[in-house]
Amino acid sequence: MCQQLTPEALRAMSGVSRIPRPVDESAFLSAVKRHTPAVLRGRRRAGFVLLDVVVDANGEVRDVTAVSSPSGPAPEAVRVRGDGSGGEAGERLMAGSSDPVLGPAAEAALREVKFTPAVRDGVAVPFTLRMSIRFGA
Repeated sequence: MCQQLTPEALRAMSGVSRIPRPVDESAFLSAVKRHTPAVLRGRRRAGFVLLDVVVDANGEVRDVTAVSSPSGPAPEAVRVRGDGSGGEAGERLMAGSSDPVLGPAAEAALREVKFTPAVRDGVAVPFTLRMSIRFGA
């Protein structure tokens, strides 16, 4: 379950008043489903991958990096962080596991998705966020 942050907590934690989100949630879910690795399709298995995603001021995904260890369990913390211009990192906990095929699948899915840009002082700004994508069951 996603925990909602107050605008004040978000600004204090990341330096922005709005973090990037998919413009169309159903398009995001469709992209994830379309890129679900074959090893997870039709099975009762699931996995998630933790990613650093760079979203530019136009809402375009510019870079995606899997931060989960492909040889072991994924880290347990999901962290939202600013772009280095005044925000401090904060953390929310999430449990799960990762598989090395999930990083490339998540990157392919995210490159198809348009995001709202982050906003600081009323201006759209580039932002790096850490997010997870869950594939499968």
